[in-house]
Amino acid sequence: MERKHWKRSYGYFPQFLCPRCRKGNLKSTKDKYKREPKHVTIELRDHEMQGEDSEGRFVAMLACSNRICGEIVAVAGDYESHATVDYGPTGQLEMSWDDTFRPNSMHPAPHIITWPKSLTGPPTMHLLVSFELFWVDMAACANRLRIVVEVLLDQLGIPRAKAPGEKGPKHLDLAARIARLGDARPGHEHALNALRYVGNAGSHHGVVDIGDVLDCYELLEDAMVELLEHRRERLNAIAKRINDENTKPKP
Repeated sequence: MERKHWKRSYGYFPQFLCPRCRKGNLKSTKDKYKREPKHVTIELRDHEMQGEDSEGRFVAMLACSNRICGEIVAVAGDYESHATVDYGPTGQLEMSWDDTFRPNSMHPAPHIITWPKSLTGPPTMHLLVSFELFWVDMAACANRLRIVVEVLLDQLGIPRAKAPGEKGPKHLDLAARIARLGDARPGHEHALNALRYVGNAGSHHGVVDIGDVLDCYELLEDAMVELLEHRRERLNAIAKRINDENTKPKP
């Protein structure tokens, strides 16, 4: 995960990986942005501030650099421009503009994290939706990541209900299902519970910090690799084999 790429506002957009081919990078130039600040321009003129600040809406197209792909990502949101005056190379005062773009939509959304090829359809679908929601509503994005955990547990065979004869309520909530995963595959409870807590905050409070959401993406990315590809177990087995081969008594 390239955490530095994921912000709420940009002076310029980083070269996100193309969500279609996952090989090319998305590129844009500011002169291709379409801006509509007319209503703000009038207001600024009335306050004798025209030429110093501007704000409004923008749309832009980010194009994949892979010619075979050619995917286009549509971006829309708000922008602000602030003028600064300084002396130029000739010693004359010159005005320059600093732009800030705050996207409220990206479609199709760049992928914030990667995932194993063995991840099945339902969790993959919810993960892709979370990438779109990241730009629209951070709380909804957090809640969708919670759903990814639910359907990931489905793929891992963790039931949603108790077996016949088990005592207590029949339905197993997410906390109980994570606990059952801990019995079968220990070591992932803390990460998945963190996703659960942040997802609950998105549902109940409607406000989630972007840093918490990015933390959840990092935790989820690692958990999926470990749970579906058994990376740690595989590497431990390799280390054990090498150690055993080198600690055997010499004949």
